[in-house]
Amino acid sequence: MTSNEFSREKELNNLCQSETLTHVLFNVDYLKGLVFAVASAPEIPMPETWLPWIFRQHGQLPDTATADKLTDLLMAMLQHQLRLMRDNLVVLDKTYCAPQHVDLHKSSELPLSRWCSGVLTGHSQLEGIWNNAWQKMQKRSPQNMTLASKNLTHCLTMFSTFADLPLAYQQAQQRSNEEQFVNLLPTVFLSLEPALKTYVGLSGQLVEYLPNQFETFSQPTSNVKD
Repeated sequence: MTSNEFSREKELNNLCQSETLTHVLFNVDYLKGLVFAVASAPEIPMPETWLPWIFRQHGQLPDTATADKLTDLLMAMLQHQLRLMRDNLVVLDKTYCAPQHVDLHKSSELPLSRWCSGVLTGHSQLEGIWNNAWQKMQKRSPQNMTLASKNLTHCLTMFSTFADLPLAYQQAQQRSNEEQFVNLLPTVFLSLEPALKTYVGLSGQLVEYLPNQFETFSQPTSNVKD
C-alpha cells in the first residue's frame, strides 16, 4: 500500500457493503468523492454538517456502535485526505481508469463516475462556503477573479463530464461531434488529475481571504445519527 492510499478503505468497504447498510449509504466511491470535496473546501465544515450527506435519503443506522464506527472511518478518511493535500500529493485514485466506449452507456456503474458524483454533491452542498470566500476575494483582489473563475468552471466541467458520461455523450451527439468526443475522452481523462490539483489549489488561494482558517474541529464520538 502506498502512502496515498487510505489504509482503512477495505474496512470502510466492508461496513458500507454490509446487509444493514448497503441500501442506507451511498457507495464507497461516492463517499470518497464527497470527502474529497469536504477536505477541499476553503472552510472545512464541522462533521455534524457533512456527515448526514452520506445517506441516500433519510437513512438510519441500526445501532450506536455502527454509527460510531462509521463516523470514525469517515473522519479518518478526511484526515488522510487533508494530509495528502498538505503534502501536495493530490492524485486520482489508481483504481479509477479511463472510460471505454462501452462505458458511455453505463455511467452509474463506473467507480470513476460515482466518485465524481460525490465530489459534485459535496461542492454543491458547500457552495455557500465557496461563495463567501469568493466574495472576499472579489473585494480584496478583483484582478484574480477572471482566472479563478475560469479554473473553477473547468474543474466542475471535468467532474460533470465523468459523473454522467451518457449525458456528456448525448450532448456531443446534439453538437454532431460524438466521434470526436469518444476519440478525445482518453486524453480528457488524463487532464482529470491536474484538474483535481487546480481545484485544491484554488481553494487554498481562497483560504487566504478567510481569517483564522485552521483544522480546529476535534474528532467526535459520533456525529452520524442512528
